[in-house]
Amino acid sequence: MMKKLFWLVLSTVILTGQSIFAQEADSEVQSSQREDSLLQVVNELSDRVQKTEDAARNERIWKKRAKYFNIGYITNQTLTDKVDAEAEWKSDFGVSLTFGKTYYLHKKPLLNMIKFGIDATWFELSYAKYSEPDVFAEGGSYTRAYNDYSSGYDDYYEEDFDLGIHQIDASMHVGPSVTVNPVGDLKVAAYFHYVPTYSMVVIDDSFGHGYVSNFAFGASVAYKAISVGIEHRWAKKATYNGLSFDEEGMDYDAPDFEDVIESDKWKMKSKSFRVFLSFRY
Repeated sequence: MMKKLFWLVLSTVILTGQSIFAQEADSEVQSSQREDSLLQVVNELSDRVQKTEDAARNERIWKKRAKYFNIGYITNQTLTDKVDAEAEWKSDFGVSLTFGKTYYLHKKPLLNMIKFGIDATWFELSYAKYSEPDVFAEGGSYTRAYNDYSSGYDDYYEEDFDLGIHQIDASMHVGPSVTVNPVGDLKVAAYFHYVPTYSMVVIDDSFGHGYVSNFAFGASVAYKAISVGIEHRWAKKATYNGLSFDEEGMDYDAPDFEDVIESDKWKMKSKSFRVFLSFRY
């Protein structure tokens, strides 16, 4: 009897221990599953917050600042007559207005701060005023640069019809650019542009116009919507269709258009340096 009672008690203890051990194991598994589930939820929320922040930053830094409006000041611009090597004008001052947009080539910035793009300036208008050089041409030939019919005498012929020297350019830009956003709302950019231009030049009583292939490279620093930059621009050679007023043709009783207006071809090159204030929106 005592033996049976002993084995009964022992069996009960063993079964109870197994039950308790199984419950503890199930509890640990359930706890681990709850922790894993909670960690997964936290990670998902963290990813969502990060994506939201990245989207907001991309919207603020890149999408809202792609368009630009530039006000430029031409600090130094020269216009050189390729036919007459001495014929060179230097600008007194110049201004420009530019409208355009940067089209970025990829959505996400490389290294979270670099984007490559294509700049497209829809329209630019610039104006420069030049002054006559102080030196006069030699050799007795007429040159547009010095407004002079030099003939060896101290006195020289001055044109009665003198409009001054001016240049007006209407152009577009296209070319690659790279923009770096190192921190916050600060951006640094550099670019190289091809600048097809329709150029008009007034030199005293002469007018010239023609197509010019300009090239430009520049750099800028921007903070939020405000940017400042510099640019160098040049054109190796351009052909202008020139028209000039011939006073001798007016001596005829009934002068024709050909008697009053003379036409020729001008070979010019130009270069300029400018600074600009840009508004990005």
